Amino acid sequence: MVGFRSSRLAVPALLLMAALWGSTLVVMKGVYAHMSPENLLASRFAMAAAAFGILFPKAWRTNMRTMVKGVILGVLFAAGQLLQAIGLGTTQAAMNGFITSLYVVFTPLLAAVIFRKKVSNAVWGAVALATVGMGVLALDPSTLSSGFGIGQLLTLASAVAYAGHIVATGRFANPSNVASLGLYQTITVAIVCTIAALPGGLSVPAHMEDWLALAYLAIICGTFTTFIQSWGQARVESTRAAVIMCTEPLWGAIFAIGLGGEALTGRITIGGLAILAAMALVIRPPRRRRGAPQHHSEPPVVQVDPAWTPQFGMDRMP
Repeated sequence: MVGFRSSRLAVPALLLMAALWGSTLVVMKGVYAHMSPENLLASRFAMAAAAFGILFPKAWRTNMRTMVKGVILGVLFAAGQLLQAIGLGTTQAAMNGFITSLYVVFTPLLAAVIFRKKVSNAVWGAVALATVGMGVLALDPSTLSSGFGIGQLLTLASAVAYAGHIVATGRFANPSNVASLGLYQTITVAIVCTIAALPGGLSVPAHMEDWLALAYLAIICGTFTTFIQSWGQARVESTRAAVIMCTEPLWGAIFAIGLGGEALTGRITIGGLAILAAMALVIRPPRRRRGAPQHHSEPPVVQVDPAWTPQFGMDRMP
């Protein structure tokens, strides 16, 4: 398990990723008026894969094992994206968002079942707090009467896929393969989403504003977020990472208020505070028992991935 000291920069990185993902809802709202969800996902991740290949040219050269891991991550992430998009067609947006966010519950369950990872009481407490917070943030009484049909089941399946992606990323990612893992993941997502878009016909944006939105979604919220998720999860265990990343709906609400003109309500405030409390539980350093000896150990030696060092000037890792 990665220690707290080595994860200090990983926590803000994962928070930044969640904030960027939260901003996508405001951006995608306008693009969906001109493109189907499948075509938007296909175009977005095709552009993201191209950007990855250009920014990290050495990432192409890796071993078959890393390629396979990237493909697995890509299939899981594409499944989550497509199932959520299809489920949204017959599910209210608030309910869709809440059910999807249940990946924070499925992540420790999958980690415990598949990899026999013990989950601390603090993390389970954070999961419960985060779930309550997301429910308060996303749901209102009117959404609770809509029933549970095929749309909700598909959305629930997307939450499981996202949880699998988080657990697998935590298992596969290490400081030496971040760029290559991200490259082959985005290529796989682009291929899967393109195949899913074929029955309805492929299309690309027709307006300049849609191209600009697509570039933001692809490069900033595709290439960059994929990279920092792998980078962060190489340093923070998956169950804690899931709680940090579940701040996404809170960021979405903040962007909706700041950019979309929506009102700040008591529900948003209470839900946001619960999510922040959950995050505080998982990012705090472990307490040292009184009288216990202090163990001073050297920080782990981190090998820098040569695929991304030259482009960003990162010749040292924290």
